[in-house]
Amino acid sequence: MAVFRRFANLFRRTRVDRDIDAELEAHIAMRVDANIAAGMSPAEARRQALLRFGNPTVAKEQVTASDATLSLADLGRDIRYATRQLRRAPGFALTAILTLAVAIGANAVVFSVLNALVLRPLNLPDAKNLYSIETDFQSLNSYPDYRDLRDRNRIFDGIAAYNFATASLSTGDSPEPIWVYEASGNYFDVLAVKPYLGRFFGSTDEKGPDSSPYVVLSYAYWKSRFHGDAGVVGRSLEVNRHSFTILGVAPPKFRGTEMFFSPALWAPLVDEGQIEGANILDDRRSRNLFLVARLKQGMSKATIDTDGPGEMESERWAR
Repeated sequence: MAVFRRFANLFRRTRVDRDIDAELEAHIAMRVDANIAAGMSPAEARRQALLRFGNPTVAKEQVTASDATLSLADLGRDIRYATRQLRRAPGFALTAILTLAVAIGANAVVFSVLNALVLRPLNLPDAKNLYSIETDFQSLNSYPDYRDLRDRNRIFDGIAAYNFATASLSTGDSPEPIWVYEASGNYFDVLAVKPYLGRFFGSTDEKGPDSSPYVVLSYAYWKSRFHGDAGVVGRSLEVNRHSFTILGVAPPKFRGTEMFFSPALWAPLVDEGQIEGANILDDRRSRNLFLVARLKQGMSKATIDTDGPGEMESERWAR
């Protein structure tokens, strides 16, 4: 009976789920500590950390799914070996093999989480020259700070800003909750991403607050919500009861600049008043933006460390 219980436990993911949860929570906790040190309240620090890492449930499901194929292949080999050994020492062989299989599987899952969070680079063109920017040892920036950095730096070809928000989307039927990337007009240009369908919004579309009523759909959301309809470009939809026009669809493997965050769409940052109900683009004290920059040709990490950000002072640049 004990042997059968051990075999049944092989198919239970309780321990693996705990390992994934612990690894994710550890990374989130480190981000929370950094945000609190930057002057955020504990509640805001926690919220921003969760936004940074995306939906933990989705992350856990992705890691579990990616690990399943490898685990099943190992299981098949172990079972064949165990079958031969059962004739000699059935109890010992089965117990040892199953214990080893579970241990290897758990370690593989933990490494998969670490790889996805820390080691795997973003799937973007020339990603080695993309840097995140922290000013005054804070990971979040205000929109006025972003404009200053964008216009006055001498090291980067471009600096883009982005944030996350939840919103309600409707195409005439029942509205549904979605996640939105709010991005500066140069976001896609800085990342050197090309649209799968239609076009992206750009800096020339920005004419001031709430002036750029356009959205770009993620490939996955386009497939699931619009069934891959190529005629979706030019159609209108409502985001928080404000009308936006669909300009295009992002490429299949592009999910933005965060590993574990899959948005339904991207919208211009200048329209945050319509999306979030408040416009804080002129408030230098409101730090809610992440910045990403592309290094100029001929520049290097050593140049950044030596020269700094040009005319700006007390900034820390880290990829």
